Amino acid sequence: MSYRPIITLPVMAIGLTLAGGGLPAMAAPAPTVTPQAMIDAAPGARLAGYLNFCIGNGLADHAGATPLLDTLIHNTGAVPADERGNMDYAYGTAGVLQPGTHGSPRLTDFDIPARRDACAQAVRKAGMGA
Repeated sequence: MSYRPIITLPVMAIGLTLAGGGLPAMAAPAPTVTPQAMIDAAPGARLAGYLNFCIGNGLADHAGATPLLDTLIHNTGAVPADERGNMDYAYGTAGVLQPGTHGSPRLTDFDIPARRDACAQAVRKAGMGA
């Protein structure tokens, strides 16, 4: 018995809908994600992860951001004592902007200036006691 690969593409990847007359038309593009908007909406543990990402990648001042990171970790339980982990913290540390979505954008998908802006936003939000 031989196997043939079956190619399946999600409807969003194809992006086609039938317009009047049966002609294919491009579907409306999905809204773009801005890192700043996702950081603003992030829960505290994920914000701690974003700070960890930023510090580790040289995108935030280590001396200024580390105390904010330590405070967030303590206040949110981002790094539990039982070492079982916190998925929000893990997603943030990996730079994932929309966990749970297929092909989720990451901070690394953006150019360095956009990453620096996102990290500055994370530092500002953490400094406000997020």
